[in-house]
Amino acid sequence: MYYYDYRQQPQGFFPGFPGGGGNVDRRLERLERQIQRLENQIDRLDRRVDRIERRLGIGTFQG
Repeated sequence: MYYYDYRQQPQGFFPGFPGGGGNVDRRLERLERQIQRLENQIDRLDRRVDRIERRLGIGTFQG
């Protein structure tokens, strides 16, 4: 029976991320940029909803 020694894998290897650590870093950076863009889009939409609610007089009331 053959047992694979995880220590034989290249430095920076993660399952599901072929190519080693550099690919992981690039993928994480891309995902972080995507998250930031989506957060910015949510902020813009939230401000737009607030403006529309104020125009309609149905804004949330802080008490």
